[in-house]
Amino acid sequence: MKTLFVSGSDTDVGKTWVVGAIAALMASRGCSVQVVKPVETGVTDSANSDVQGVLNNCSNVLVSGYTLFSYEKPIAPVAAAKAEGQSLNLSSIVERVVELPKADWRIVEGAGSLASPIDSDGADWRDFAEALGVNWTVLVVADRVGAIGQARMLYAYAQTKGLNCGVWLNELQEQDSIARNATHEGVRSSGIPLWATQRFGCRTAELLEEAWL
Repeated sequence: MKTLFVSGSDTDVGKTWVVGAIAALMASRGCSVQVVKPVETGVTDSANSDVQGVLNNCSNVLVSGYTLFSYEKPIAPVAAAKAEGQSLNLSSIVERVVELPKADWRIVEGAGSLASPIDSDGADWRDFAEALGVNWTVLVVADRVGAIGQARMLYAYAQTKGLNCGVWLNELQEQDSIARNATHEGVRSSGIPLWATQRFGCRTAELLEEAWL
């Protein structure tokens, strides 16, 4: 089984949208795909969860999904758990993921940014990816002016744990081609692997590197 971890530079950069694109691609190639959201906050109804959204969009029998820890308040994971009288820690999250059934591909989506704490001792999703031993980490950055700096900081942070990672630029609002191309070239010239770009409103992406697949 191959494990892919999807994180990003911030909340609301389109991580779930990217997960859906990857899951649909893998399923179209005949692979069984397991989509996992270890921690989700701000959701009171499972029908509106990120995982259910991916399943609705993929509508493929090869794709299954799991949400492991869910909290109502739309705040940071550790704080959301505490608000409900619960505790959240890295080891329990990893254990729950490992206990899931196997699939050809396991796609795990973090909550918030790569640096969002998921343990009271400060451990974050970067530590989770290392502990789980994921094969690849996709770093989702909003494709807009300012994305070059975000990509450089995020990639450098991921590299401190030696994660095998690359950037996926996801366009949240339509841009003109000059701005878009400048961002893409700026990321590449920074020596950052640019694995894919996804245009505004598109459910599929342009894969620029496929070796990690």
